[in-house]
Amino acid sequence: MLLGVVLLALLVTAGVNNMWRFQPWADGETHGRWTALYNGYGRTVGTDQQVVLEPKAATSADVTHGSLVHTSETYQDADFQITVKTEEQVREGSPNVWEVGWVLWNFRDNDHFYAVALKPNGWEISKQDPKYPGSQRFLATGDDMTFPIGEEYRVEVKQDWPQMTVSVNGHVLAKVVDRERPYRGGSIGLYTEDARVRFMDLSVAAAPGD
Repeated sequence: MLLGVVLLALLVTAGVNNMWRFQPWADGETHGRWTALYNGYGRTVGTDQQVVLEPKAATSADVTHGSLVHTSETYQDADFQITVKTEEQVREGSPNVWEVGWVLWNFRDNDHFYAVALKPNGWEISKQDPKYPGSQRFLATGDDMTFPIGEEYRVEVKQDWPQMTVSVNGHVLAKVVDRERPYRGGSIGLYTEDARVRFMDLSVAAAPGD
């Protein structure tokens, strides 16, 4: 009898996990550790340890579709790692190099966060800041490392406030300090525009924020 109950519980758990993995997340929904902000008219699916973002494919140069989820918890000075794999750029025609997976941190809202983007021709670390044209300020960029589509990259962010260190596969991209209206604390976000991206195995070494 006990064995039957255990097996039934395992089957129910497996069914819920599979439904969670393949049932698209609607905008505003929370699923485990993740909250789906928007899906770019496409599809967001996942589990606690794996999220796939695939916004609708853009069909013209003046159209962009983005997708974003963030952790339902906030963190203060989080050190974290996550694996990013841009599986395919879905824009019809010629994709832009920044249409890849982005990792966000100290995320407050759609206009306030830090980000790293791993591009086929290099990388960029930026701050989403409405005070700047286009609401974006570049903190560091480089082409010493390139990131071809279809490969996995382990991104690590360490915060020894006010310094933030961003590494990929154990190689430091940059150490940056933001002295203009810095954002300290917030959630961790996953973002893409016009690409299908798989994010895996988020590991956070920080206590939840207030």
